Amino acid sequence: MAIKLPDKFENVVQNASQEWLDTRGKTRDELRKFIEARIVRDQEKSPKVGDPAPDFELELLDARGNRTGEMTRLSSHFGKPIGLVFGSYT
Repeated sequence: MAIKLPDKFENVVQNASQEWLDTRGKTRDELRKFIEARIVRDQEKSPKVGDPAPDFELELLDARGNRTGEMTRLSSHFGKPIGLVFGSYT
């Protein structure tokens, strides 16, 4: 494949310590190939600017951030302004 990596990813490959690579069971070359494949996949499958947002379903949280078991789909809010906050709540 051998594509030119963006600088931030090239830095990850170049600056990965041997210990970091060993704990992940990868060689530097395997890490590079993994990142290259991810970039190609993202370029092919990710929505482009101006594309409609992909529909998805997610669980609603209550005001305290607890799971409610209630699910909603992005498409069910069509025409209404919404805000999405993506992050880790663990």
